[in-house]
Formats: sequence, structure tokens, C-alpha cells
Amino acid sequence: MKKVMSLTLVGMFLLQGCASYRAGVLPTRDVFLYDNKQEQDGLNVAVDILDAKETKRVFQFKLQSKNVQPVYLVIDNRSDKTYEFSKANINKQCYSAEEVADKFQFSTAGRATTYGVAGLFIWPLLIPAVVDGVGSANANQKIQDDYAYKAIQDKSRIAPNGMLTGIVFVPNMKPGEDFTIRLTDVEDNTVKRFSFRN
Repeated sequence: MKKVMSLTLVGMFLLQGCASYRAGVLPTRDVFLYDNKQEQDGLNVAVDILDAKETKRVFQFKLQSKNVQPVYLVIDNRSDKTYEFSKANINKQCYSAEEVADKFQFSTAGRATTYGVAGLFIWPLLIPAVVDGVGSANANQKIQDDYAYKAIQDKSRIAPNGMLTGIVFVPNMKPGEDFTIRLTDVEDNTVKRFSFRN
């Protein structure tokens, strides 16, 4: 009886280390609360280049550890024109949310295999192997969904009095490095250029 009880306690202890993901909240959408903002003819743009601490709060991981710099964009159009946002009009390479999420997936095979091999000798450890494998798969799906939800939508139009917000994933930026975004007037194809420094 003591043996079964101790194995159960070991199994419960091991389950506490199961993979999980908790989504954080993005910064405010109010463009006027940012120090790093610019305005041109009623078109307001703000950027928040998230530091490692803020990144961990929003994404649970320090994305910078794998050469990913999240940049939060807030575009508030108070003009009478419609503008288009495109990731191709940013002066940095952009990663897709899926590419970034793939870098931070929990290893389901490694964790389940460890428990599974031990479970061959101590059968109650097969339970955490299955539970942890399922938990890792669920956490991985949550990461994929959350990163996709937070990413800014490419080729989006911002109508008069409209707003567009979201994350752009770019390679790590050095202090003082330039981040430039161009927004195109959909009627006459004129471009408004906004340049920010890290």
C-alpha cells in the first residue's frame, strides 16, 4: 500500500511540471498614450518595441532569446482617407505568427518518451506520459492560436476613423536601430512614412 501511495505522489509531483500556456494581454490601443508616436495629416501611428520583460508578460516566453523582436503597432486613422498597411512596407523582415510559435513549442515526444520509458518499469508513470503528451499538445495549440490572434493583419485597410493594432514579429533590434513603416493612400497611392528608433 505504501508503494502505491508513494508512486501516486511521485506521479502527482511529475504532473505539476506539465506544459501549459497562459496568454498575456497586449498593451493599450490608445495611440495618444505612447511616447513613441507620430502624426501626419490625421494619421496617427505609435510603436511599442517590447523589451524582454514585457515580451514574457505578453507571450510567456522571452522571444528575443530566439532572435524574435515583437513590435506592437497602433494605427489610428483620424483623416478622411483610407490607408493600407502591408508588412512588405516595413523596413525589416517579418516573421509569421506561425513561424514564431513553432520556435516555442513544447516537446511532446521528449516528455512523453521520458515518462513512457520509466512507465515500462513503474506502470503508474504511464499515466503522466499520456497526460503530459496531451497537455503539451494543448499548450502548443494555445500558443499557435494566441500568437496568430495578436499578430497584425497583413494587407489591412484602415478606413477614416478606423484603427488597426497588432504585433509584427521582426529580428532582434539593436539600440538606436530604425523601424520604418509606410502606409499607402488607397485612392492616389501616395505614401506616408513613419520612422521610429529602438
